[in-house]
Amino acid sequence: MPLVVEVLCGRHFFVEQPCCFTKFTYGGQEYSTDADNGATSPQWQKTKFQLPYAGKAVEINFLVMNRKGRGESMQIASVMVQWASFLPGLRKVEDYIVKAEVDGVKDTAAIRVAATLIPEGITGDPQRDKPNRKALLIGISYLNTAMSLPYCQEDAEKMRWLLCEKWGGFSASPDNLKVLMDGKDNPEERPTKANIRAAISWLVHEAVAGDSLLFFYSGHGTQTPNMTDREKDGFDEALVPCDVDENGILLDDEIHELLVQPLPAGVRLTCFLDCCHSGTGLDLAYRWSPYVEANGKGEWQLDGGGYYSEADVICISGCADDQTAVGNSALARGSEQFPLGMPTGMCSAAFWVAVEVHETQCKMNWTEMLNIMKDVLKDFNMRQQPQLSSSQKFDLTRQFDFHDCIPNSNEHKGPVSCEGDVRSRGEAMFSALNFLKDERFMSSGPMQMMLQAGAIRLPP
Repeated sequence: MPLVVEVLCGRHFFVEQPCCFTKFTYGGQEYSTDADNGATSPQWQKTKFQLPYAGKAVEINFLVMNRKGRGESMQIASVMVQWASFLPGLRKVEDYIVKAEVDGVKDTAAIRVAATLIPEGITGDPQRDKPNRKALLIGISYLNTAMSLPYCQEDAEKMRWLLCEKWGGFSASPDNLKVLMDGKDNPEERPTKANIRAAISWLVHEAVAGDSLLFFYSGHGTQTPNMTDREKDGFDEALVPCDVDENGILLDDEIHELLVQPLPAGVRLTCFLDCCHSGTGLDLAYRWSPYVEANGKGEWQLDGGGYYSEADVICISGCADDQTAVGNSALARGSEQFPLGMPTGMCSAAFWVAVEVHETQCKMNWTEMLNIMKDVLKDFNMRQQPQLSSSQKFDLTRQFDFHDCIPNSNEHKGPVSCEGDVRSRGEAMFSALNFLKDERFMSSGPMQMMLQAGAIRLPP
């Protein structure tokens, strides 16, 4: 399998016309980026190299060169890049800021190096000309009800613009895109429980290796007591369809069964749940939070209430299971940059900012995307903490992308068995029922609306 290395190099401080480039030697062969690849704008150009890979650790010494004149250059700095191993398909991204090592040269350069081991066997369906890309966007405003969320349905339309017209690489063709909003005239395009289930089935239908799918939800999220021993906190998370008073909520177990389990290895699914109590809303096997750290570093943790699956599924949730997600109506106003305005859900808005930086300034990895989202929410004094969960563990230096895919590393499908993570049925239920007896929690506006609408049904 070949190793593809991409190198971006430019002045860290653009005080004059950039003339930095890099060169390196690998396997006895010399490689060099063009001198003009240093950029005067934040959008750096990049140079790709395909290198042989023997399954061993890779060490490359990049020389930072300064162009003095036509045909003349001098080395001003160097940086050693090391990778111990690679997982096929996973894109590792590293940033380095290097200062000049030459007397009399006061310059600082920035280098971004990305490396991807091209996988074998995950190239899509050979019967197709190209991989399929499909998206399902759901926005529920609960019009004319006590549960009203005025701008959520507009958030779905804004995500359509972002993903299909500005960035994202998805198509607005009816064969590739479905949008469910409760303001639609066509009853089949309203986000009822039956329509959401049918649309999810449409999204995953006949998906094969190489396909990339996207699921977006903006609306109410809720919790309800779990009657089994599979949830650590004693609660199931759930989405709230627009006909919740007639047909009830959509539990995380059912969403996982419909959306995740049918997908084969080699399919990429990206999910956004901008709603309350959504941290483990897909019941994926692994969860990560930049706010939960062990030994000073974030880590993947098995979710005892999750399920192993084959596809590469990544979910960004608006908040933790025990938190509420909020919005800001001021973001709905349009601008030259965003004619339709930004999403009013704060998690979606923070994601927009991160994508804008990713596309217009410098390609980022998943750690950087999460950090930008965290900073945006902090700037707005929001307490909610965006969560990341996944069907597969991966290195967060992996470059952010909607369409790349890593192979399945789970040995089997089905429930996660995590000793000590899931408490006994009695203990979990006792905790959940005590929580529901908390007057402050139960008297909150959202909880009262959910109870009145039947979204939450208390056990006898």
